Parts: sequence; structure tokens; C-alpha cells
Amino acid sequence: MNTEVAGEPAAERNGEAVAAPTMGAVARGVSWKVLSLVVGQGCWYASLFVLAVLLPPSDFGIVAVGVAVLTFTLLLLESGTGGSLVIASELPPAAVYRALVRISLAGVAGTVIFGALAGPISHVFANGSDVGALRVIGLGIGLSAAAVVPNALLAKHLRFKAAAQIWIAAAVIGSAAAIVAAALGAGVWALVLRLLVNQLIVTVLTFVAARDLLPRRPFARARVTRPPGASAFLFISVAGFIAWTCDNLAVGAFTNPTQLGLYALAFSLAFAPLTQLAWGVGQVLFPSIAAAKTPETVQRQTLKAVRLMALILLPLAPPAIALAPGLVPAVLGHRWQAMVVPFQILVLVGVGQGVLNTLGESLAGAGVASARTRSRIDMVWAVSTIGAVIIGVNVWGIRGAALAHVVTFGACASFYVWRGCRRIGLSAGALSGALRSVAGCVAVQTVATTAMTVGVRAGGGGWLAAGIAGAAVGLVALGAAMRFAAPSLLREGVGVLAAARGGGA
Repeated sequence: MNTEVAGEPAAERNGEAVAAPTMGAVARGVSWKVLSLVVGQGCWYASLFVLAVLLPPSDFGIVAVGVAVLTFTLLLLESGTGGSLVIASELPPAAVYRALVRISLAGVAGTVIFGALAGPISHVFANGSDVGALRVIGLGIGLSAAAVVPNALLAKHLRFKAAAQIWIAAAVIGSAAAIVAAALGAGVWALVLRLLVNQLIVTVLTFVAARDLLPRRPFARARVTRPPGASAFLFISVAGFIAWTCDNLAVGAFTNPTQLGLYALAFSLAFAPLTQLAWGVGQVLFPSIAAAKTPETVQRQTLKAVRLMALILLPLAPPAIALAPGLVPAVLGHRWQAMVVPFQILVLVGVGQGVLNTLGESLAGAGVASARTRSRIDMVWAVSTIGAVIIGVNVWGIRGAALAHVVTFGACASFYVWRGCRRIGLSAGALSGALRSVAGCVAVQTVATTAMTVGVRAGGGGWLAAGIAGAAVGLVALGAAMRFAAPSLLREGVGVLAAARGGGA
């Protein structure tokens, strides 16, 4: 794979600084991320639907447990190294080499330990089922750990095109392999294969793409200081794991694999705006903010990114909520009916977290002090979330677990605006001003969607017909509101598209 990216700023090597990117370069990076989402993650989620038709919810519950433990292990091994490499102003080759060796060897050890503990993990969280599948999932620890450093180097040097090509190839091949395996009767092993094939391809191709950025020889035994901010990025990652992965463990511990499977799929689909779009854009925004030279640049890029993310994500919530009652049983079958209400609750959080994540990436990229501010907010939010989930799942099952995320998200967003904006020099008024027009247009869409959906249902229509009608009318209302009440939003979107094609500077 060609690692030189046409049209992107040249990246310095061997510890030299990376030039601050232009807005056009950031937009082109976002365009590559969007392409990887449309093609790669489109295949990934399409395969998820196919597998949900072919496999029972309990299989998804078992794999959710394995992924949760795998993610936690990788967080401990990585210890914030990836983020600290990206924001480091100087990066000696010796530091890169030692980070690569340390994390890779730790990944091998993590795989061995995971395999030894698979039995107890299965008994606590999955009623003792499919220990072998959990052990094989553990191979992903070593594969993921080996890719941490080269992936961070690609991000630091703004190699967005190469990263997008890698993720597309991995998602397409992994998805196809899983569907074939499930069709042949592999059961839960199809989901395991999906994870491992995807990660294997990502690891191999990431090394190929970053080969000119990696140290070419060992270095003398000399003390190399760890890049600053590693602990802050570790805490940010741990907080995300606690809130968005340990909730699966809590649900599994207090229910059963079937309920966990329903909740895990609802969560995965509802949080797709965050995990498959906002995180992808954040991978472009984070190194771009880190390379910015002035506070004014940070503030300007943050406001533009938050507004654009809100414009993309907020309109997704009303049609998703309206369509879920009819579409889920029609596509996946009635055995998945119980995930509808948790999905409707969680999609509000997924969309909100997607917008909030943009502000979080600006905080993380603006310097060590800002990253530490984000880490403190995230840790308080995460601990509160897992406590609320435990209470919620015991009171109202998986619906209660979903509601817990709504409550703690509201508190987290308030602290981001109060503390986070102040850290990077933004006022709450500036942020609300950037979002006011988007929120108004989406409010019009929500009212129209709700009125049409309720009206069709009251007239005797089915849930699917009501959802389709509501979603269509809502989108028309959104377009009209943007056209007549907020034409600047349309102009801004067109400008971003022009920059993404290479016309912006």
C-alpha cells in the first residue's frame, strides 16, 4: 500500500514536528474517514444485520463478554501510549522503538493470561458457555497491541488516506468471512472469526503503511522519557471502557446471555453515530488540533467541527426512533423485538455522545493540561454510569440500563461545556450559538416526525408504515427549515464538501 498521501501536508520524520494542517487538509482527512465509514463500516453493519438473522441473541451476548474483557486488557497494555505519541512535540526514534516492543510483548502476555482466565470469566458473565470461543477471542489482544504504535504514527503524520484504505479492506473481508461461516453453521464462531480476521488485516496493513515511520534498528540502552500526557489518555480510554463496555458485563452478570445479546446489539446500533462516525472524524480532528499553532485556531476548528457533527448526527435520531418498532422485527425477526425500546433510548445518547466527542477530541488535542481536564471529567462520568447501570438493570432490566446512560450523559455534557470549553478558551455562549440553528431545525423535524408517526398509527397503520411516513415527513420538514430559516448551514456544508475535494485552503 502506498503510504505517501497525495494532497496531504508532508510529514516530518525522526522526531521533527508535523506542520499545522490547513482546513482543506482537515476536510480531506474527514472525507477519507467518511469514505471508510460508508464503504467499510457499511459492510460491517450490514454483516451485523445478516448475522443477527442467522444467529441467536445468546451468541452475541457471549462475544460481548469477550470483547469487553479484551478491550480492558488492551487499555492496560496500551496505557495511553497512542494518544501521547500523537500530541508529543518531539518523538525520538528510540522512544517509538521501545513503545513498539513493550506493547507488542505485553500483548502476547495478555493473550496468554486471557486464555487462562477464560473459564472463570465465562462462568461469571456468560453462565459458563463457550469458553473455547472466549479463548480464541483473546488472540485479538496480541494483534491489537501490535498495531497501537504504527496506527498512532499514521495519525500523527496525517496519513488519513492510508488509514481509511486499511479499515475498508479489513471490514469488507472480515464481514464476508463471518457471513460465509454463519451460513455454513459455524454459530458463535462466525462472530469470533469476524473479529479476528478484521484485526489481523488491520495489524498487517498498518505496519505496511507505517513502515517508513517506524525505527529501522534497535537503539542503545538509554533512558527514554515517556511522552507527556500518557496517563491522561489512559484515563480517557479507561473511562470509555467502564461506561460503554463494563455496562455489558453488568447486564450479563444480573441477567442472562440472551438479555445481554439483546442489549449489546441495541447498544451497538444506537451508538453507531459515535463509534462509526464521530470517532472516525475525531481521529482526524485530534491530530489536527494537536498540530495547531494558536489558541484561535483550536477554537475555530472546534466550533466548526462541533456544528458540522451536530448537523450530521442530530437529524438521525427522530427517524431512527420512529422506524425501530417496525423495522427491527421486520428485518431481524421477532426474537429481537425486546431490543426496540432500549435502542430507542440509547440512540439519543449515541447521537449526543457523537456531538460531545468532537469537543472532547479538541480538549485531548489542545495539550496535556486540556487532556487531563477531559480525563477527570470522563472518569467521574464513567464511574457514575456503571453505578447507574447496575441500579437500572436491577429495577427495569435492559431498559433501565439504557436509561442510566441518558442520565449520566446529561451530567457529562454539562461538565464538558462548563469546564472543557473554558480550558480551550471557548465560552458556553459561543458553543450554544454555534449549535442554535442546528437544534432549531432538528426540533422542527422531530415535531413533524412525531406527528406523522402518531397520526398513521391512530389511523390504523402498522408500525413500519407509520415509521416510514414519519421519517419521510420529518426529513422534508428539516430540509424546509434549513432552506428558509438557516441557509448558512447549507452553505457551510457545501463549503466543507468543496474543501474535501481539494478546493479549500
